[in-house]
Amino acid sequence: MSTIQNHDADQRNVQGTGAQHHGPTGTFIVPAFREADTIARTLVALDELARAKSDFEWEIIVVNDGSDDDTLAVATKAAEPLETTVRILSHRRNAGLGAGMRTGIQASTGDVVLAVDCDLSYSVEDISRLIDTWAESHPHVVIASPYMEGGASVQVPKPLAVRSQAANAILSKASYHDIRTLTGMVRAYDGPFIRSLSLKAEGPDIMVEILYKAQILRARIVEIPATLSWAGLDQRVSRSALTSTTSKMTTYRQLINAYLWRPFWLPLAPALFFGLVAFVLTMTGHLGWHGIATASAVLFFVLLVQSMMTLQSKRYFEELYNLGFGLKAVSPVEPIRTPSVEYCPKTAAAERFDEDAWRLASTARQDELQHQH
Repeated sequence: MSTIQNHDADQRNVQGTGAQHHGPTGTFIVPAFREADTIARTLVALDELARAKSDFEWEIIVVNDGSDDDTLAVATKAAEPLETTVRILSHRRNAGLGAGMRTGIQASTGDVVLAVDCDLSYSVEDISRLIDTWAESHPHVVIASPYMEGGASVQVPKPLAVRSQAANAILSKASYHDIRTLTGMVRAYDGPFIRSLSLKAEGPDIMVEILYKAQILRARIVEIPATLSWAGLDQRVSRSALTSTTSKMTTYRQLINAYLWRPFWLPLAPALFFGLVAFVLTMTGHLGWHGIATASAVLFFVLLVQSMMTLQSKRYFEELYNLGFGLKAVSPVEPIRTPSVEYCPKTAAAERFDEDAWRLASTARQDELQHQH
């Protein structure tokens, strides 16, 4: 049985044939853009994993991000014989990976939510271990990491691999936790927790945004070794977007995101440099350099003050973020508050409403919950 319901664009609910279940629930989120050649294989693999993890009641949410190929038709056909319930949400136009993730997260209902790439560049076995790790101790985020000890990357195009490793190394140094992979997509999230986060990014930088805001809330983040493999993904390798200016700019934006964690370092680094110059010139008695020494000393104090003001602004933002969500603390097992964005599937067919109206309704719900606190 299948029903069609418009949500943001279109949503198709393809009901599985499995029996009723009363245990924990899980959601797979699969953002897809021009994935007509891979989506069927991915859905079959996730259905097999869902049946293997039968302690959970599973749903699969495919977010068709404005694909102009046959992604929607192929996904709909592939979902029909599966035992797992498949829900297909379609954006009217391509909105980016971040927008696809946010749509899937807001629509999810699972106790655990897994973000999965449509190419399955991380194996089903790695995804299964994400589920097991979450089930053991219910951390807020579990990351599949190719860059930690025990992880690996296989046949990733060299230019992309170099940029990714460099970006993650810098982000790792800037972040609050000892995390090696911050840009990867494949993760498991505590469902109520991820639905409670206020996320804004439209592109791949949503992965960094999630971890940044999770760390503000003192969420518990676990990283497990995994293998990122592009073996056999010839079509993905051949996509021009991987070596395009857009791809490079995505990496550079992720590097800039390190500023989110340590904004005070931007003025502090030159402050320390000029302070050292002023000290050395003064101590060595180079009177001919007296003007430079004085200027350096002044710049040192100005930039040092600016660094402290930046740090203060950052602290204010983090406090406001906590207060705005009513999260004074996060327990080691589960978040304290309920989701700020709730999604209730409807059964009426072909009901269309504007994307902006839906987003406004979600914002109004967040404001209502904030006033209650």
